[in-house]
Amino acid sequence: MEGTYGNLDLEESIYQTPSCKDRGSSSSKKRLYLEVIIFLGILNVLLLAGLIALGVHSRYLAPRLSNNPTKDTNDNLSATLKADLTKMVKKLPVSGGWTCSVAPQQFPAAQIDAGQGMVVLTDKNSSAFFLSRSSWSKLGSVSLKHVSVGPAGIWGVDQQNEVYKFVASDFVPTHGLELKHVDAGGQGQVIGVAKSDRIHCLTANKASSIKEIMHWSTSSVTDLLIYISCAPTGCWGVNAQQSIFFTQISNSCVKPGIWNKVDGEAVNVEVGSDGNVFVVNRLGLLYERTGISDHVPQGTDWKKIEMSVKIKHASYDLGYLWLVTEEGFIVKCTK
Repeated sequence: MEGTYGNLDLEESIYQTPSCKDRGSSSSKKRLYLEVIIFLGILNVLLLAGLIALGVHSRYLAPRLSNNPTKDTNDNLSATLKADLTKMVKKLPVSGGWTCSVAPQQFPAAQIDAGQGMVVLTDKNSSAFFLSRSSWSKLGSVSLKHVSVGPAGIWGVDQQNEVYKFVASDFVPTHGLELKHVDAGGQGQVIGVAKSDRIHCLTANKASSIKEIMHWSTSSVTDLLIYISCAPTGCWGVNAQQSIFFTQISNSCVKPGIWNKVDGEAVNVEVGSDGNVFVVNRLGLLYERTGISDHVPQGTDWKKIEMSVKIKHASYDLGYLWLVTEEGFIVKCTK
């Protein structure tokens, strides 16, 4: 019995009230936990304040770094460029019935294309943009050297000559052929020029397809161009010798005839949906084709549009002539 009581006394000693020493140790642990909690709380407050400060700073910094400006991109130009732009504006003439003004800027612009009421461009950083009211917004995430818009949609090519089609919210590759230049301004078909200067055509049905692999039709070996532009009225092109050509290609990519040589020389040619044609020559001079009609779709003569600045690229749609100067500024003209 004594042994049993002894065991009971031992068990009771385990659950006895803690001594003063034990209470002191427990109190120290509680204070330590409290101090750690307070420290972590202060650290969280400081971290939150830092994030708020970073967010405020980013709010004002982002418009300068983003390719999607929140206001007119004219504000992104440096003081020197603004001065050059202002100087250019004063020199813009009223020539041949055309009145020109400065368009919203995405400096430095490289190439511009207008069609279906839209205006798109690429800049010298190979970024694509579309005009949204009075500012340019980033178009997709793919780096492109050339972009075109028309009845076939929006198409482009990159520095490696891979062809892209804009689908939903971004450009997607269309495997099947490498081209250095494409145009979407025809009757739904897409026309392209390969590195060999041979001409290739994608029918309207195929162009509207969502397939990744596109099967292009190839023209005869004698048709060699470095640049091409199409409209429902026909296609225009220039070759490496700067000669100008015209033909009519249907949406089935069937040509009723060969490419006909037109008088004059140019390095860039653009035709609008209404058949109006403009060319830029190697000197940066701008010309408009005259005498175009249903019976004579290739026109009869060239009329110079006097400009005080050299033009690098031109495009036309819905009565507006869009120009990129040699320096990379954008000019808009209308009659």
